[in-house]
Amino acid sequence: MTQLPQPDWARRIRRWFTLHRFAQLALLVPPLIVARTAGEYMRLKWTGALDPALIEPLFVSLAAVGAFMIVTLLLYFARRERTLLALTLVGIAALIAYKMLAMPGLG
Repeated sequence: MTQLPQPDWARRIRRWFTLHRFAQLALLVPPLIVARTAGEYMRLKWTGALDPALIEPLFVSLAAVGAFMIVTLLLYFARRERTLLALTLVGIAALIAYKMLAMPGLG
């Protein structure tokens, strides 16, 4: 069975999707998490529902994301892309689990 030739745009797209590019995209995750957490804090402050019991978990998650960001940058510059991607997925799951346990009222 002969294989049909691929169009030029398909070859360009396939060359773009590399492990290094996915690692670069994974570096965007921590700043997005910081923006989301800051947005949650501002939303709670705006609605007047800022319970002191909610402030500490928000800041703990921000500190965890800060440490996570440092580690992912170190892994990126050490060219450990697979480890960076795995750590990103584990970090997202851990933050979701922490939010569900520490702040069950936020949903």
